[in-house]
Formats: sequence, C-alpha cells, structure tokens
Amino acid sequence: MFKFRYIAFALLAFLLEGCTCCAYLNHMFNAERLYDQASEMRTARQDSVPDAESSFPSSDERLKYDKVIEKGSRVLERFPKNKKRTAEAVFLIGESFRHKQEWGKAITKYDEFERYFSDHDSMPAVEYQRAYCLYKNHEFNISRFALEPVVASKDHPYYFQGLNLLSLLDEQSEFPDQAIASLEAVLADTSGTPFMRGKAHFRLAGLYYKKENWPKAREHYIAEEIKLLNPRERQTAGEQAAECLASMDQLLPAADEYKELYKNPEFENKQPDYLVRIGELTLKAGRYPDAFIILQKVNSEYPKTEHASRSYFNLGDYEQNKTLNYEQAVVYYDSSFISRTICKWAQESRERRDALKRLIALRNQNDEDRAKDSIPNVDNFFSTEFQIAELFLFKLSETDSAVARLDAIINDSKDSLRVLRATYAKAFILDEFMHDPDAAEEIYKEIIEKYPDTEYGKQAQANLGMRVTLKTKEDIAKERYMVAESLWTIASEMPVDQMDLVDSAYARAFDSFDSLYQEYPETQSGAQALYMKAVYFQMNPERLDSTAAVYRTLRDQYGQTPWGKHAAKMLNSRLTVTDEDLKRLRKRVKTSEAHIDKLSRQYYEQLNQKPEEKKAEVKSKEDEVLENTYNSMYDFE
Repeated sequence: MFKFRYIAFALLAFLLEGCTCCAYLNHMFNAERLYDQASEMRTARQDSVPDAESSFPSSDERLKYDKVIEKGSRVLERFPKNKKRTAEAVFLIGESFRHKQEWGKAITKYDEFERYFSDHDSMPAVEYQRAYCLYKNHEFNISRFALEPVVASKDHPYYFQGLNLLSLLDEQSEFPDQAIASLEAVLADTSGTPFMRGKAHFRLAGLYYKKENWPKAREHYIAEEIKLLNPRERQTAGEQAAECLASMDQLLPAADEYKELYKNPEFENKQPDYLVRIGELTLKAGRYPDAFIILQKVNSEYPKTEHASRSYFNLGDYEQNKTLNYEQAVVYYDSSFISRTICKWAQESRERRDALKRLIALRNQNDEDRAKDSIPNVDNFFSTEFQIAELFLFKLSETDSAVARLDAIINDSKDSLRVLRATYAKAFILDEFMHDPDAAEEIYKEIIEKYPDTEYGKQAQANLGMRVTLKTKEDIAKERYMVAESLWTIASEMPVDQMDLVDSAYARAFDSFDSLYQEYPETQSGAQALYMKAVYFQMNPERLDSTAAVYRTLRDQYGQTPWGKHAAKMLNSRLTVTDEDLKRLRKRVKTSEAHIDKLSRQYYEQLNQKPEEKKAEVKSKEDEVLENTYNSMYDFE
C-alpha cells in the first residue's frame, strides 16, 4: 500500500512539472511569435522611408513589442530561478525596448542581462546594442567605454558595426579625424559586407566634404558600393560628387554629372533643381549662350515657382556683374521677385533691385550735376560717391566696385577729412570682406601715422590689436575738463568762513575752464567749459552783463548742445503769449461773464418774489406714537 502511494505522488509531481513547463513554453512561444511579427512590420517600415534610422515605430508595431514585454515579464515572475528561461526573456524585453526607442529602459535590461547571464550566447549582441542605446541616449562617453569589448577583436560578430558606431561617437565629440580613421579601418578590412562598405563610403565622403577635402570626398561618393544604398542616399551621393567637381573649378564636368542625374527616372522629382544647377554651372564656366537657353527653359517650363525665381536671379546677377547692364538686371530681378515672392531668391532679388534703382538714380544725379554746372558741387558729388560705394558693398555684394569708388574719392578729393573717411573704409573692406589683412594693415598704419589725433586713428589701432594710445582733441579736452571740474568741487566744499581762500579757489577753477575753452572751442568739453564760465559770472551780481554775453555765445554757437539750449532759456526770461493763447483767454472770459449774468438774474428774480405763508404741518396720531422697539441713542420717554 505504501509503495502504491509513493508511485501516485511521483506521477502527480511529474504532471505538475509538465504543466509548469507548458506554461513557460506558452509564454515564450507567444512572445517570440509577437516579436517576429513586430520585426516584419519594422522591416517593412524601414524599407518604405528614406531615413530608416530616424523613423519611429507605428502604433501597431509598438503594441506588439508591449505584448512581448508583458509575456517576458510573466516568465520572469513565474520562473525566476530558471536561468535559461529568464535569460531569453530578459533579452527579448531589452530588444523590444530598443526597437520602441526607449533607450534608457533598454540599457537597464542589457545591464541586467550582463550581470546575470554574461556567459549566454546572446552576450555579444547585448554588448553592441547596449553601446548603441547609450549613443542614442546621448551618453557618448559611457557608450565609448561600453564599445571597447566590441572593437577589441575582429572576431567579435559586431566588430564592423562597432567601428561604424565608434566613428559616430567621434563625430559627436568633434573629432572628425578619429571618425575618419574608424571608417577607413572598416574599408581596409575586406571581410565586411558590400552593403556595410557602401554605408562606410557614404559617411566617410560626408566627413571629407565637411572638411572641404573635395578629392577624397568625391572618391568615396562615386565608390562602387554606393550603388547598393537606397535611392535617397544614391541621389545625395550623386549630387555631392558633382558639387565636389564644382568646388574644384571643374564646372562643365560637374554640369555633365547633373545632366546624368537629370536623365535618371529615379530622381524625376528633382529635375527642376538639376536643370537650374546645370544652367548656373554653365553660366559660371563662361558658356553664356548655352546657359541662357537652359535658364530660359526653366522659366518657361516651371513658371511661378522657386526654380524660376532662382533662374531669373542668376540672369540678373550675370547682367549686374558681367555686362554691368544695371537696367536689364533690374528687369530680371523684378521677374525673379514676381515668380515666387516668398522664396529666398525673390527676397535677395528685391534687395538688389532696390539697390540698383538707387544706384542708377545717384549716377544720373552726378551726371546731371556735371552737365549743368561748369563747376559742380563738390560736397554733393562726393557724398553721392560714398552712397554708391555703400550700395556696392552692403546691397550688391560687389566689394571690388566699392573699393574702386573709394579709390576715386581718395585720388580726386582735396578734402582731408573725406580722404581719411574713404581710406579707412577701404582698409575695413580689405580686412573684413576681401580677407586681405596684409593690405589692410598697411593702410591702417598709414592712417595712424598721418591722422593720429582722429577717431579713425584710434580705431585703426584697435583693429590692428594694438593698445590704443592715440588721443583726439575731444579726449584731451575731456581730460582738461575733469581737472577743472575737480578744482570747482574743491572750491565748493571749502568752509564759508574762509572767503579769501574760497574766492581764490573759484578763480583757479575759472581760469582752468577759460583756458580749456580758448584752446578747444570746437569740442563738447569746450562748450561745457564756456557754460561753467557763465555759472561763475552769475555767482557775482556785478558780472551780470558778462553772464548774458556768455549765454548769447552759447545760444548762437552751440545751440544744439544741452548748454546752448539752457542758455537760450535763460536769455528768454520774458513771458511770451501766442495768438492761440489770447484766443483761449478771450473765450474763457466771455464764458465767465455769461455765467455771472445768469446767476445775477436768478438772484434778483428770487428777491422780487412775495414770501409764501407757511402752513402748519398736521401730524396724524399714528405719527405721534413712537414704538420703542429698537435700540436708539435718544431718549423717547
């Protein structure tokens, strides 16, 4: 009997164990099935978008991954001590979080996997995917550390992916040379897949392009493996390869490559852009008739578009800079603006059109002045020349033309101040716009030597990076004024019982102000010193005539300064009444008289009336009874 019970218990335990195994298989089977379904959806999504790396999973795809995480979590809850089962569950959960782009949660699961299952077959994948998630989570330094075991040996199954990720990390840390070295290592190893080599070529070409190493960039853009990439990447590679030729001044070959792209049916949506670019390159290469035919084809086939606006802009730029036919350039710029007013080409065309119209008007004005006057107005002429130079520089981007105008002012003008202004402007253009610091430095030094007491000389020292030691008359006068003002302050703070010392102190301050005004009357500090002389005279009643004389000088010669305006107020002490003031005063008096007459009539009417007899007021009995039902301050007893 005992033996039979033992056998029964053994069978029951086996059945229970079998049920537990079935539950595990059910959860893992469902989890793996859902994961495979989500992977199929992910593959379809990545095949349908140009940039698969930056696309987000759909809601259905995310729902599948959520169910995988749910099923895997149940396995961890029910079988925590079964190492094999829990390892598979943790790995699937981590992968699901990664595909959902929840990088932090994926990193946590990958760390958990390494902690408990470091000898599992999926560990190499965990090492790489954890480093990738750290990179996507912007933890670049930790990602580089996590990537070390992946790139340490070529035997690692994710070695090439690791090198590619390492190059991305080098880009983020602003070490493009290290990124280039990592990608070159990928290409140097022949065991990588052709597709992976194509991706490496594409990214390596982009890095060289940023460094403006056009030959190396083009070499990788036209690599054979580029053909294995998706259409978007092939299109970009073809465009950038042609631009590398253009940057190396091989304009016509670059135009030929754009023609091949134009003929490719895969890139049909970019045909207008390619046609405009072909016209631009042909125009720059000097093939003007061909370029005009191409650009006019753009205008006729794509009217009222940004491409037409860009085409007209190029035609206007040609007329402006090559033929100097500004009237025709204005016509083309108008057409560019009308074609597509909101695009950048239209905005630039409008600015150039307005500038050219202003330039033509100024030129015509100078021609008319020369024609009607045997001796033209020199000030107006050179003022116009300065405006033309500014238009060339700031509105038309023609630095050579601006410098030519300034040279004409420097050579023809006899006014030293005008020559100084033009010379400084020329040096500034050479330095900031034409990037010729050596030529600019010579002119700056000439300004410092010839005009040391001007603001231009001081600014020239600053532009050369020198310590500013030059002083203008304004600077010297201001220093002198500060000294005189300190003497005045000392005098004002002296005790009154020492009047002899006070008078002599004020006299010294007055002499300092007076000498300053005599030496620098054209400066602001000189005008302020003259005002202080008036204040000193005003302190002495016997010097009122001198005070008035100084105020008149301030009013007449320095009327636009604060001290000149104050002097005008002091001299104009008499009250002045305008015609408007008199009109308002008469109206007010008339209104007051009418009001007084009205009140007077009412008074006499009331005075002449007979007094009415007042009748005794009869109160009812109810009114005489007071109910003392409330609190009151009076006594009604």
